[in-house]
Amino acid sequence: MCNEDDRIESLPDAEEDSVPETFFIDILTDTRQSSTPKKLLVQKVLRQLIESYGFDRDDIEVNYNPRITGHGRTSIDIAIFRPNAEHTNENLQRIIVCRTQSKREKLRSIEEADADLRQLRELLEIGTGATLGMWTNGQEEFLFHVERSRFEVRAKPLGVWPAPGEASSDLDRTGGVIQVAADAEDLEDSLLRAHRYINRNLGLDHKDTFKQLAILLLAKMYDETLVTSNRRFWIKGDEPFIEAGQQAISQRINESIAAAKTWQPGLLTLGWDLTLEPHQTARVVMELARYSLSETQPRNRTGAFRAIASSVMDGREGRYPTPLNVAEMAVKMLNPQPEERIMDCSSGTGTFLAMTASHIFQRRILAMGSTLEEATGEQIRQAQSEVATWAATNALGCDIDPFLVVTSRMNLLFTTGNPGRVFRIDARTFPDGDLDGIEAARLAVPLGSMDVVLVNPWFSARDTVSDTTILERYDLGNIWEPNDETGFRNTGNLNTSGVPPEVLFLERALQWVKPSTGRVGVLLPDGLLGNPGDEYVRWWILRHCEVLASVDLPVEPFKVTVKEYGLTPALPSLLVLRRRSQDELINIEHPDYRVFMAVVDRAGVNARGKRLFQRAADGEELVFDEEVIERVREGGEVEIRRTVRRNRRIHDELPLVAEKFKEFRTTGEITL
Repeated sequence: MCNEDDRIESLPDAEEDSVPETFFIDILTDTRQSSTPKKLLVQKVLRQLIESYGFDRDDIEVNYNPRITGHGRTSIDIAIFRPNAEHTNENLQRIIVCRTQSKREKLRSIEEADADLRQLRELLEIGTGATLGMWTNGQEEFLFHVERSRFEVRAKPLGVWPAPGEASSDLDRTGGVIQVAADAEDLEDSLLRAHRYINRNLGLDHKDTFKQLAILLLAKMYDETLVTSNRRFWIKGDEPFIEAGQQAISQRINESIAAAKTWQPGLLTLGWDLTLEPHQTARVVMELARYSLSETQPRNRTGAFRAIASSVMDGREGRYPTPLNVAEMAVKMLNPQPEERIMDCSSGTGTFLAMTASHIFQRRILAMGSTLEEATGEQIRQAQSEVATWAATNALGCDIDPFLVVTSRMNLLFTTGNPGRVFRIDARTFPDGDLDGIEAARLAVPLGSMDVVLVNPWFSARDTVSDTTILERYDLGNIWEPNDETGFRNTGNLNTSGVPPEVLFLERALQWVKPSTGRVGVLLPDGLLGNPGDEYVRWWILRHCEVLASVDLPVEPFKVTVKEYGLTPALPSLLVLRRRSQDELINIEHPDYRVFMAVVDRAGVNARGKRLFQRAADGEELVFDEEVIERVREGGEVEIRRTVRRNRRIHDELPLVAEKFKEFRTTGEITL
């Protein structure tokens, strides 16, 4: 039994959730600014320009006045100038118009948005040196290129912007413009725009929408394995807006899809085919063609993928995606090693596996003597290649839902470049069963063969398991009664009144890991760890496991996750367990040991999904000076710069818990 607890608790701040965001730190000037919808939209675009495209912040100006005779006082929301040049009309290269608007049900075509786009067209045509323009309302983006002739100046639509330093002539080259690494928010926004177009504009349901996106992402991932001259996933100039260009894009993409299915023959199942018309394909490809995914951090890719994958789970039986920061904390606490086999026996959309891949990726970058922030494009590509090799053999999962099996594979592919091995089986009845993945799973994932299992099982007090063919496989499928000598005893009678599914998944996870060394990270409802009627489960856990950690989690990130399913989440906890060996089980007396325990009050968001920032005792939001790494791009070259910026910090205690657990495992103590 455990006799001593080490707890991390933060002082509650009852007012924190209710204080609105009233200011932000300007990304260009480092000054504190009052918040308005327009200013926040401008900041969002500035982050895209600086963190994804790699523009030098010194070459950007907000609210620039070009002072052109005959045009009154004209203000440009965001102006981008030639590198290291004076901010004058002659050096102006790009113009961005930001317009705040109410949320739209559907995305518009350029023709439908014509009235809104007139301001940008006029700014491009009034005589400045700018040749490129963008209009955005935060939901839609429209890009333009200016063509000047002897008789007219005309703004033509573009499918993708060139990188900083690329010439206007590069817009029409075969292979398209230079692809850039994406920051998390920018990539997520692009995938969500593509998802909204297919779902809302074309009327496909969520699963068919995801199928179309998944097929195009497969083609994109395959394309990035090829030498540049052989790639097909690109667009040039105004191709997406003319019929011949749409046909050309569609032909290239369909060729890429055919080759990609040969590259990953076991990834998709029957019925996963591209059904979009050429003009529809071109519209979606516009959102993906600008990025180099192989140079984008895996953590960013996982977050973006989650935004489009969450809609494919319907919340039945208490199933919903694990919050990313919770999964990240669990992975860091379990600390999987590159040589270890990792499994999620209820993989869903693949969050745990993808976050494990991100963890392995970070280890590889550190082993190269670099950091995630400073790694070069070559180091990122090399680390991804090594993680893809790891995923091919050591990233394992299963799910009973065939759609979620493919979704998990796609998440791993999108994150690592390899889909791992995810099987369609019923984990509860394994190694028996008749689903199409059972034969391969028996060979690949026999019980007792895993080093680590991470699982967020089905939570349900209502849809309990009463099927005797399932219950008979588990100790915890029986009725237990108190025993004065040993605590509880198994009566040998099946609990046909019903056992919560998470109880069976807990035992199954332990069956899957190696005796003595195998580790399990499992999310469980607090009730299971506290209700008097579930005491036998807790006794069973202590008998069969060494409890390494117990972390009480806040419900807010789970509320944000399940709100679209109309569910109320159970209060969650994370248990980290080591499976005892057979010798340990024979000896029912175990020496006392210390257990790491933590109570987390803040996990970055409130119940409405709004970000929480760190505050002083009086409620004032804190601002910190932080060293940051920026990647400034000039054509094909990227310069890494180190600088100090002021910023707020998200109030998320989960990374601290992972850090303190590591300290506890190393020293046996915690410094607070």
